[in-house]
Amino acid sequence: MISLLSCSSAVVAGVLTHQLYFKRGEHHLSGPKYVEVFFDIYLVFSIAFCWHFRTGFGSSLIVVGQLSILYLVGLYSSLVAYRGCFHPLNRFPGPITARLSNLWFSTKCLNADAHKQLYKLHRDHDTDFLRVGSSDLSITHPQGIAAIYGPNSRCIKSDWYDTDFPKKPMMAERDKTKHDKRRRFWSSAFSDKALRGYQQRIKRYEEELRNQLKAFQGMPVNIRDWFNFYAFDTMGDLAFGESFGNLTTGDYHPAAKLIKKGLDIFSLMLPTWSVRMMLLIPGSSSSYKTMNEYCWRKIESHYREKEHDIPDIASNLFIPFKSRGTEPSKKEWLQLHADSRTIIIAGSDTTAATLTFLFYFLTREPLHQARLREEILPFVDGNGDAKHTDLQDLPYLNGCINETFRLQPLLPATLRRITPPEGIQVGDTHIPGNMVVFCPQYVIGRKEEIYTHADAFIPERWFSKPELIRTKGAFAPFSMGTYGCIGKPLALMNIRSLAAKLLATFDVAFAPGEDGSDVLSKSKDHFTLEPGDLRLVLTLRNQS
Repeated sequence: MISLLSCSSAVVAGVLTHQLYFKRGEHHLSGPKYVEVFFDIYLVFSIAFCWHFRTGFGSSLIVVGQLSILYLVGLYSSLVAYRGCFHPLNRFPGPITARLSNLWFSTKCLNADAHKQLYKLHRDHDTDFLRVGSSDLSITHPQGIAAIYGPNSRCIKSDWYDTDFPKKPMMAERDKTKHDKRRRFWSSAFSDKALRGYQQRIKRYEEELRNQLKAFQGMPVNIRDWFNFYAFDTMGDLAFGESFGNLTTGDYHPAAKLIKKGLDIFSLMLPTWSVRMMLLIPGSSSSYKTMNEYCWRKIESHYREKEHDIPDIASNLFIPFKSRGTEPSKKEWLQLHADSRTIIIAGSDTTAATLTFLFYFLTREPLHQARLREEILPFVDGNGDAKHTDLQDLPYLNGCINETFRLQPLLPATLRRITPPEGIQVGDTHIPGNMVVFCPQYVIGRKEEIYTHADAFIPERWFSKPELIRTKGAFAPFSMGTYGCIGKPLALMNIRSLAAKLLATFDVAFAPGEDGSDVLSKSKDHFTLEPGDLRLVLTLRNQS
């Protein structure tokens, strides 16, 4: 029989553990260690109980197990009481159950639609500041973008970016000083000179895609898949020095399938600690692990290859190591491994998705397609090729791309940041310190308070009708500030160049029976946005 004093002590110990330890700081990297320590202490106490009271070991396990349960009751009772009644975010609206655990929002995202769930929640609660987790706040106030992501923001990246720790790509580096140092190495990979070289490399993939699509003359084609083939082939070339061969075969390379499948783990918006625990379970998240291993093998192999005449992105990242004449250290290899995956995913996923959504809007509204074609035709040759310097300032082209970014953003939902200890000010609202905050671009892009006729695709709002943008500063498809996407120039060059080539070559219409609804309704948010199928008919124009 366990004494009342022992029971009370176990509960109090649990409460104190939460109040003095777990309520402070970050613990997402220590989940497996906590489990190990818990069971080690359980075993030690069981042995001590058995020796001291001269009982059987089985009886000791039961008694200590009961005390352990009481300890956990104390710990979680304290946690629930704090989050439910005393947490700094309690003054913000949101579902009551969201206060207790971040897992609540995960249960809402079982269909990989976090962006749509946030839109519905903000609409239902009629607020710009919505609590969606124990310490998570979704903000759609237009001033939130600058306060959270802007160059003067003191917010840092959240624990989500430690998912693969200690393998950490530059984009996941949370320490601003370390991030800035690594970003300088990346800068040379996205200089104007480097971009001109990349354009030469990707031209052949643009031509290969055009030739493959010509073979579908008058027949339905799932353009989403072909944009994926193109994007994976170009980024494979730029990351590893060789194409995946998707365009040649007309099918996904096994590695491309792995990369697409490997991202599914992020669609549930699980807390970081739970994702890291899942990755430790044998057989779980196998696609994600295999995807990582493939990228690591390829980047190591590429490092040892002879240099190309036209450097790729990875070659630029190798320069600091090759210039000193030594192999990267173990830590540096971990960084290169992680960076290789970033190049492939960030470059291919976002480019393919944006092109798919862009062609959906241009097909749905043929007038925009005709006007855009009229604008680009003077700058393309008989092959549909154009100099990027001629395309980059075309107002209608950029207007169409920006409208696509607004309505179907690259990063639609949870670009998480942590507020500084003193908190931040967004409009008239103070956000407490050490809270996770994010501005869902998918929701912001549909706010009538920011964009007049927010649900309509109106490219002119970005050049000839600026009055249709009521509030400036809310548009940040590539984020901004210190952590802004360094690959933005390459992505825009890729999108502009291929869109111009295809529109100069083909008239585009929906396939019979297609209305484009699947591309929206079946889109998936796995940090980046993946569109659903889009079946089009491409008809050759009078071009050579």
